[in-house]
Amino acid sequence: MISAMVFKLAVLVTVGKGNILEEVRIVTANSGNVDYRTPNITNYYTSLSTFQIFPAYTRSLKFRIKTCSAAFILLSAATNLQSSQFYEICIGAGFGHTTIFYRKVIDDINNQLAFGGYNDLLSCEEYKDYELNWGLSDGTAYIRTEKDGMIVSWTDTAPIDIQGVGIMTGWGAGGTWIVEHFSLFNGQFCGVDGTYGDMTLLSITTKPSELSCALGCESLQGCMGFNTNRKTGKCQFVARGQSVVKSFDLDWTFYTKCLN
Repeated sequence: MISAMVFKLAVLVTVGKGNILEEVRIVTANSGNVDYRTPNITNYYTSLSTFQIFPAYTRSLKFRIKTCSAAFILLSAATNLQSSQFYEICIGAGFGHTTIFYRKVIDDINNQLAFGGYNDLLSCEEYKDYELNWGLSDGTAYIRTEKDGMIVSWTDTAPIDIQGVGIMTGWGAGGTWIVEHFSLFNGQFCGVDGTYGDMTLLSITTKPSELSCALGCESLQGCMGFNTNRKTGKCQFVARGQSVVKSFDLDWTFYTKCLN
């Protein structure tokens, strides 16, 4: 019996370095009346890692949210969120959506703090901006807004090591998030032979080499990476701000910007 084996080859193409600041729009459905008490609650969250956003690196998350009901952020000990150790922050819960809840869960043992008495935490008509920071040296975390500055803070003397971040809306409404993502482009494109980025394209052209494709993407606003076909010379520029979806195709190589 003969079995086929496919080897994935990591490839680097180097161009110029630079900072990248983008805002990724994410729509989340109404997950229903769920929270940290719900079995397998992590499955209800949308992981930001699927959008190549990794707030755990900076220990902060800056976003705008438009929803008529509660907005949730999950800070998990696992990149894919599948961990029994996590924090759940709920903005706009309670009667009149005037309360922020902070919850720490470790293996079904939980602690909760409630901060109430706020006005206009959320809106059906306009975006509300928030910045969540955690991992300070003394275990302090806080939420701030551009308008009011720091609005709530708490300290955990035995903090969870956060690796993944998820978002969710529920308790009556879905929502639209605009997540700010700031990273340093290290000047290289990371690619894997035999993969194809099956996503929305900005444009398609023909280039003589992978380096030419990389330079084309670097000069094109809104380009997160490219597909290149060595047989045809075809180069497809992939748009930023979308979930990364890959398929296997031995004729293609999918490159994305290597970020620090």
